[in-house]
Amino acid sequence: MCETMCYDNWRKTGENRKRRAILVPLMGGISTERATRRRSLRIVMRVPLYVSPAGAPATSEWESVETLVISLHGGMIRSRQQFPVGTTLDIRMKNTQRFTRGRVVWTAAGEQELVFEVGFEILEPPGFWEINFPEDRWTEKDRSASQPS
Repeated sequence: MCETMCYDNWRKTGENRKRRAILVPLMGGISTERATRRRSLRIVMRVPLYVSPAGAPATSEWESVETLVISLHGGMIRSRQQFPVGTTLDIRMKNTQRFTRGRVVWTAAGEQELVFEVGFEILEPPGFWEINFPEDRWTEKDRSASQPS
């Protein structure tokens, strides 16, 4: 069993408009070994986005997508386009001016025909999702390893 974060609800909290999430255990499907390699916890949350390959002509259409899972460092979407691993994406949040760049790190055929699941890492400093994530697991591990016993 490993931990992930599950979307609870969101609400405005002052000027930051941070979303709130709660920790819940994730049952089955992911080995403990794989979970310990992750930098940060994941949140099952639908965030409406627009995506386009970086450098696409200005006349090309942005694809409307939703995230399936997000983390401090990236996310996963379902797309009608098959983006090869390594592709740089321009990513915009719908209904806001928030924009970031991401790199495709994983892709697979989706459950439906002509739909692809695309995992991406965000190339800019954390904060795109406007969510208070727990500290990175790697940071906590490094910190505890450097403390004297």
